[in-house]
Amino acid sequence: MSKTLKTLVAAAALAAAGVASATPIVGIANLTIGQVIVTNGNIDWNNDPLNIDPPPNGATSTSGDFAVINLRTGSFLGVPVLSAGTIRDMANPVVLPGETGNAFPMGVLTNYSKFLTFAAKPNWIFDATFLVPGLGASPFTVSQVGPNVSVTMTVLGQACDDLNTNGVCDAGDDMTKWTGIFSAQYTNTNVAALSATILGGGALDNNSWSGTIEATRLPEPASLALVGLAIAGLGVASRRRAAK
Repeated sequence: MSKTLKTLVAAAALAAAGVASATPIVGIANLTIGQVIVTNGNIDWNNDPLNIDPPPNGATSTSGDFAVINLRTGSFLGVPVLSAGTIRDMANPVVLPGETGNAFPMGVLTNYSKFLTFAAKPNWIFDATFLVPGLGASPFTVSQVGPNVSVTMTVLGQACDDLNTNGVCDAGDDMTKWTGIFSAQYTNTNVAALSATILGGGALDNNSWSGTIEATRLPEPASLALVGLAIAGLGVASRRRAAK
């Protein structure tokens, strides 16, 4: 094996070792969220006017509360059952342009800072980056389940353990991606009636929502490139030996 190839293999091994020794946020957590008010363009988790977020989210940014329930895996096993957290309220800036602090555009890549926080893990940062479009001008998908209607919303984002405590996920932190699926059951109604309420500007009845958060590892481009170079080098060396 040539000196250059040995160097590539060694670098790839070091990169792989670095990846293996990292502690990214991975796993699944299930959340229970209190009473939620849903109107066209707005989601008010818990309807708590006292939950005003400090900067950098701004004085007009508000949030609700959730609790982690006993259905969790991976990193979330370190979060006690019924541990508290916060979830930022959401507003469609097209429908409600005045809600600047809670503005979360739908179907557009963005950075909705600290969408979720976990009290037991104060250095964890869960930023939201994409609100998946749903029914009309809303992010909801709806389906009939017997006499009830299931309402679901999907949020994508990135998470990190803010090891350098600078308040943001950056190159100094090991970032992962996460998907949040939030849902509720509305009883004794149908899809047409519920959809008409949402799109017509009305408010759905207060209802308890739940959420499932799944965080998965992101590959590190630099490490992958080194590993790829090493594998390619090994392939070249193998072909040269075979040709002799």
